[in-house]
Amino acid sequence: MPSIYTIVITCVLALIASGCQTTSTGNNSSAYSLPSPAESPLVETALPLVEGLPAVIDEANKVPTAAELDGTATPFDQSQVLGNDHYRLTKTLIESDQVGGQIHYELHLDVLKDIEQIWIEELVPENFVLERSIPKLPKNAPTIWSFKDLKAGDTQTLALFLRPEKAGDFQAQSIVRMEQSLTLTLSPGQPQLALSLIAPDQIERQRKGTWELSLHNQGTAVAQSVLLSAHLNGAFDAISPIRYEIPQLDVGATRSFSIEATAQTQGTFENEFSATFKHSTPETESLVSAATRVVQSGIQVDALSAAQAYVFKPEIIDLHIRNTGDTDLESVRITQVLSEHHSIIDAGGGRSNGSAIGWLIPKLPAGSTQLIRTQVTAVRPGESSVHTRVRTAQGFESSDTIRTEWLAVPGVTVSILDAKDPLTVGESTEFIVRVRNQGEFEPVTGTIELHFSDALRPTAILSEIKGSLSENRVRIPEVKLYPERDLEFKISAQALKAGSARTDLHFMADFLTQPLINQESTNIY
Repeated sequence: MPSIYTIVITCVLALIASGCQTTSTGNNSSAYSLPSPAESPLVETALPLVEGLPAVIDEANKVPTAAELDGTATPFDQSQVLGNDHYRLTKTLIESDQVGGQIHYELHLDVLKDIEQIWIEELVPENFVLERSIPKLPKNAPTIWSFKDLKAGDTQTLALFLRPEKAGDFQAQSIVRMEQSLTLTLSPGQPQLALSLIAPDQIERQRKGTWELSLHNQGTAVAQSVLLSAHLNGAFDAISPIRYEIPQLDVGATRSFSIEATAQTQGTFENEFSATFKHSTPETESLVSAATRVVQSGIQVDALSAAQAYVFKPEIIDLHIRNTGDTDLESVRITQVLSEHHSIIDAGGGRSNGSAIGWLIPKLPAGSTQLIRTQVTAVRPGESSVHTRVRTAQGFESSDTIRTEWLAVPGVTVSILDAKDPLTVGESTEFIVRVRNQGEFEPVTGTIELHFSDALRPTAILSEIKGSLSENRVRIPEVKLYPERDLEFKISAQALKAGSARTDLHFMADFLTQPLINQESTNIY
């Protein structure tokens, strides 16, 4: 509460009046009470004196005349001083006069220390009329001046001009009221927590992820009993503490934490992290969250080839590299390793080194498949294996092994012979076909075809062997030849026109790169 000082100056003015005995009513000090500081001021705040008083100054410095010395006028040089360590108020009678004349006095305020607000109230005696004042007051307003925010060294001067209406001794009282406050700065601090989070965007299922947290007190007070908590989604299993208690976190201090968890379920999940302290509120706490996608990457290689093949004959190996996961795979390396007795015919675009072939797929999109085809053969009979392995930059692997039994190529001979030659147009003949497996171990299977020129037309298969006939072609598929045995059958044909006719015998089998061919000529007249 500001302190209030009320100081009353009693200045006894000897007012000399001559002749005029009229009575006038002025402001009475006993009938006026000071305004309360909480109330609005009754008058406008007075400004520093800006209106000059040349007449007043002249009167104060004037030498008394003879008329004044003989009693017709009485000059005064009378001052009263009131003050304390904040101000000094000097009240000086400048001019006095008889009834009906003018009495002029001034109040001069010297500010010794800063003052927030000061009121100077002048109680005009009864039987005096306030003719004017400097600074000027509003009409019919109390004679109160108020000054605010005065600084040491400031000065203010008030001038009052009264007209006496009755002779006698009267008192003009000055009441000074000063308001001064004492300020004590109270600065309670407030902790303010701030969490920053670095979260993994993507984690492989069954693999570990790490969330990096940084806790900072950016407030103005020490945070007590700080609690950092991780609220992990059920798709993650924590493998590190998820709650940290800190007794206190100083202003400006930062602490770092790591939360580790293993991803268990595919999908996108959000995890939250919070930091609280004693007496914290939602506004002073910190909450951060981040979504993490759990993926399942995978790769698979499948190698396909024949279970049996013949030595020296090219055999195709197909490699199917498939991205079985939901993420793109990068730097997929494929390595195919063959047994020693293999021979690489076509590396399928890869780089071969001895009995190995290597490939690099820069990027294999999720769900896609890459086909690689190679050709190999064996240089000797027996079982062999081809091992294929793939590995990605992320560390995912797959492998497959195929085994092939390489068979020795058997010797096969073919022959065709017509039963009658020459023929006349319209006449028929028989062709004897003989195919022999000269091998000693395994039976072989192949296809027999006969191709007739335009002068001949096949009419029937005369043996118990299944086949098909067309205009100039006979085909007998899936013929099985046993070791060291002959297969013999007959085909009938009719001569159509004169000339030298040709009949070609073809035998084709898996172990042959080109068919075995034998030809028979028949003359027609």
